[in-house]
This record gives sequence, structure tokens and C-alpha cells, in this order.
Amino acid sequence: MTPAATSHGLESPIEHWLDDAALRSIYSSQYWNDLAAERGKEWWIADGSETAYARLRTHLEESGLMEDYRIGEAYVAGMTSSGLSVADLASGIGWTSSLLSRLPNVGRVHAVEISQHRLELLFPQAVRMFAGDWSKISRNLGSFYQLKLANASLDIVFLSSAFHHAENPLRLLTEVDRVLRPGGRLILIGETHISRWAVARRIAKMLVTRGRLMTNFFKLFPPDDAMGDHYYRESDYYLFAQMLGYRVLKYSVQRRSTAVVVLEKSPA
Repeated sequence: MTPAATSHGLESPIEHWLDDAALRSIYSSQYWNDLAAERGKEWWIADGSETAYARLRTHLEESGLMEDYRIGEAYVAGMTSSGLSVADLASGIGWTSSLLSRLPNVGRVHAVEISQHRLELLFPQAVRMFAGDWSKISRNLGSFYQLKLANASLDIVFLSSAFHHAENPLRLLTEVDRVLRPGGRLILIGETHISRWAVARRIAKMLVTRGRLMTNFFKLFPPDDAMGDHYYRESDYYLFAQMLGYRVLKYSVQRRSTAVVVLEKSPA
């Protein structure tokens, strides 16, 4: 994909599901709405320059996110229905929303994001960069805990490097289950894979540096309160699926230790 690619359709307006007070109350929203900090990140493509686009492409490839996306996309493209309705939660700058909108069997992509400047300044550039289809995309400033979408109205819920930012994953999964149709799919990409070796190393480090044995996973890998990162084991994702009554279609770990998780809701 070259930066000369052009988007299709007219730019969609931003729907405000949250007012300023509600936005500020969201866990980690201050970090994701820090415009000054954003300017130094790989995601900053506001000027639409070749340099900015190239930097983002390099980041997506080297971080493993694009590899993860291709795996996840196959589970959207492989669905036999047409006109699929997709929610891209914590959509960020919209690169996944843009790519998903290009799929022939996708009819609508609801991008939901808490960062206003990402929706306003960066999202249009991502749609242009990845030749997205504006006629299929809606931009929504909102929380993934409170989706302004009808019950059983979605075929796909997609999260890129986002599920592990949920302070309350069970609340998020309950909301996902509400909006997913029977047979719908929850696709998580860019999750951080914590291997058994990583756990063993962390236990050993705690034993050496603090002189005590600690085996509680969530104490060994505490959340990052600023960024909102949380850490899960492979078994945790299977437990989430079991709690929902979903089937695990895929759990894979890629070269950069990123994980893709695909869950399917039981058919009616």
C-alpha cells in the first residue's frame, strides 16, 4: 500500500457518545488524549507525508501488528455472509477500520475510540493511507463498555492491541456478548503473550531481588496504570471464552510474541 492510495466516499462525521466529563472519567483516558505525547509516536501521520506513512508501515510490520491483522482478517473474510456489521473497538487512528472496510463482505465498520484527536486528526489520514471506504465507516467517540449499538446487531467485534487495556475485562466481554449476533466472532489481535518461561523468569527475579517466592501471576505482572495495560496467560483467554460459552477458533503466537485470539459465539 502506498501513500498515494485514496479513500472512497465522503469523510464520515464523528458521533459523540460521551461528553467531556464522561470521557475524563474513563480509566487511562488522560494518557490516550495527551496530544503532545502523541506527536512523537509512530502513529502520528497528521501531515499525510510519505515520511510519516513510511514510519507507520515500518512500525506495523516490525511490531508484528500487521502479521496479526492478516490472521484476524482471514476470520472476517472467511465468513460466508455478506454485508457484515463490524465494530472496531478502541480503533485508535483507524488503520484496522480502514482495512476492514475494504473487504467485500463487510457492509459497515463502527469505529469506537476514546481519543478525540486520533479520530479527528489521524483517522482520516489512515483511511487515505490504506484506501479505506468512508461509505462503510462511522467514527464514534465512546467507551467500549457502553456501545450505542443495538442488541445482537454485530457479526464481528474486532480489537487491535486493545483488549488488554480493559480495566474490567468481564464488563467489556458482557457488552461484546450483548451486541454480537449468534455465530458472531470476537477477534483480538496484538495481545501480549506471556509464556510459561516469562512467568518462570519473573518468579526467579523476584526470588533473587526480593528474597521471597511469589507465584501469583497478577502480582508478578501488575497492570500499567498510566497506559492501562493488563497481562493475561493463554489459559486466561480460554477461561474468558468458557465464561461466555464461546468456542475458541484460534489462539496463535507470532514472531514478536504477539497473540491473536478468535472466539465464536454459539449459534442460535
